[in-house]
Amino acid sequence: MRSCLRLISLLLLLWQTPCMAQEYNLLMQVRGQEITGICVINTTPENEVVGTVVSEFGVKAFDFTYANGKAKVLNVIAMLDKWYIRKVLRKDLAFILENLPQGQDAVKKKRSISFLPNGDIEMKNRRFNIRYTFSPMNHETDQ
Repeated sequence: MRSCLRLISLLLLLWQTPCMAQEYNLLMQVRGQEITGICVINTTPENEVVGTVVSEFGVKAFDFTYANGKAKVLNVIAMLDKWYIRKVLRKDLAFILENLPQGQDAVKKKRSISFLPNGDIEMKNRRFNIRYTFSPMNHETDQ
């Protein structure tokens, strides 16, 4: 019940200020396997970052928050809900969200982030051979 309330609160928070929300197509490549979905990131008035990752079929993979240099991973789908996966996701998300506002390439230990000319953001975790590619979603109106 608490996780449902937390999810509802997160979704309401994401829709509260739509002008600040960022939406990305997400491609995660993990040791030859690919996971695709949509990532929605929003910043609250208190400068806390909240977000969610949803598969292309509408299944929520996980939610996350980021504040004061620390990320939390919440409501993780069962197949990813292992302590070691949550730990890697938490640290990777913290690195991404720490460097996202600067918009500049950065390297820290085994993690690197690159802002590509086409607008994509690519983050690599060389220790676990994971690559995240965030492609900004285009919102073109039909005419």
